[in-house]
Amino acid sequence: MGLFDFLKERKTRATSPMSNLVELLQDGVCIANLSGELIYLNSSGFELLELPDDADLSQINFFEHIIKDTDIIEHLRGLINSEGFVTNFEVSFFTHKNHELEVIVTINFLNDFRQQTIGFLILFKDVTDFKKIQHQLLQTQKLESVGLMASGIAHDFNNILAAIIPNAELIKMTAESDSENYNRAEIIEKSALRASDIARKLLAFTRNQDQHKTTVDLNDIIKESIDLVSNSLPDSIKTELDLDDHLLKVVADSTQIQQIIMNLVFNSRDAMPGGGTITIKTIKHQIKANFQQGALSPGYYARLLFEDTGNGIPLEILPNIFDPFFTTKEIGKGTGLGLSMVYGIVKSHSGTINVRSEIGKGTQFEILLPTDETLLPEQEEEEKSFGIPKGLEVLIVDDETYVRDILGDILKFLGCKVLKAENGEKAIEIYAKENNEIDYVVIDLRMPKMDGPAAIAALERINPDLKIITTSGFDERSTELEKRKSIIGFLPKPYSLKNVSEAFESFLSNGVEK
Repeated sequence: MGLFDFLKERKTRATSPMSNLVELLQDGVCIANLSGELIYLNSSGFELLELPDDADLSQINFFEHIIKDTDIIEHLRGLINSEGFVTNFEVSFFTHKNHELEVIVTINFLNDFRQQTIGFLILFKDVTDFKKIQHQLLQTQKLESVGLMASGIAHDFNNILAAIIPNAELIKMTAESDSENYNRAEIIEKSALRASDIARKLLAFTRNQDQHKTTVDLNDIIKESIDLVSNSLPDSIKTELDLDDHLLKVVADSTQIQQIIMNLVFNSRDAMPGGGTITIKTIKHQIKANFQQGALSPGYYARLLFEDTGNGIPLEILPNIFDPFFTTKEIGKGTGLGLSMVYGIVKSHSGTINVRSEIGKGTQFEILLPTDETLLPEQEEEEKSFGIPKGLEVLIVDDETYVRDILGDILKFLGCKVLKAENGEKAIEIYAKENNEIDYVVIDLRMPKMDGPAAIAALERINPDLKIITTSGFDERSTELEKRKSIIGFLPKPYSLKNVSEAFESFLSNGVEK
């Protein structure tokens, strides 16, 4: 009896110690004749290729039915014929259920006892999860690179906006509501706020994003988000919610989760110009230790499925949709930051996001967010109303003249007295003379010559009990700085009447000013 006859008789099960070992392997092992017809397949091969136990292997051709792509088949056969083997070749297999399986395959000629070539010995390893992790790592590296760029430009960008926004606000407050100057100021303000929003989106997927995580109900956030955007959707687009009542709560920044939902809604709206349906589902999902999913830790997750019936995403651009600034929309109709921000927020919440799409049938985003199994009680904030006492004296330290001037104008408008310094050395000189009169120092963290932290250390030597508010064009608060007794808060740029007044009220409400 020949080897092939023996294997056909035994089908997929053998009884020798060697064959038992092959059956225990987690990777697929198969034998095919020279035409490619399968003769033997181990247990893992059956599972990976989604074949029923009673499948007739002789009816399955390894090349035609599992690889399918004629160009790849021709290339593989050429390599085998020239080299006698193929090692660690990356290729996509198609399972019995027509699912795509990413594998690395090794193929060797199989010889009989006469050293005549009679077929192929094929080993293949499923690397689907590995490829997903690899893709996520590459995506993270791309975002980190853009994050470094964003951090570099954010300070200057927000400094410019810090002068534009409050000046527009002040012009509106001093002009008649029906005057041309009021209308011009309103256009300037709206344009500057749009620019500020772009900067915020750019920073949302960098490490500098400001998060305020609490225990939240994902279902409630979804409902609130849909209520907010419902007026922005045409009547031809319907939204359907299928939310799991048993979903565990997640520890998340509710504002950022809302940004995820709203960005995906608008993305789907643009993909359905003729109308369609957006379906949002939540499902309680468990990852067990012995069935780990990618890089996620075992435990319970909130699974969010966001589906639309839109045009779908072409296969060739699918790998790029989370790339910063990548967009298929016309110039002026998209920044290319929406899905990048979604990706960054999901990753910053220790979750994962995957996308499936088919042209003409729509797109599905799947997001997994870890749940808070301990269900920490939510802290309810008491509503307090504090005013800013008139006559507070504030020293502003910033190397940009227009930033110093506009923050000074805002603080004067709020009833404060203002001193200004263009650098750390000047701030130390002024404070040494006036420290008994100065209530607060607002200091930019990034300045030439003597930067913010160095100036803070010098000011503390003059008065260890002084009160300092740090400010910057992006959120660069650090644990080391916040540990300092003198640091009482952070004021982000760009400034506006609202955020400056609210910041000072917050500092006062925490008992800083006595």
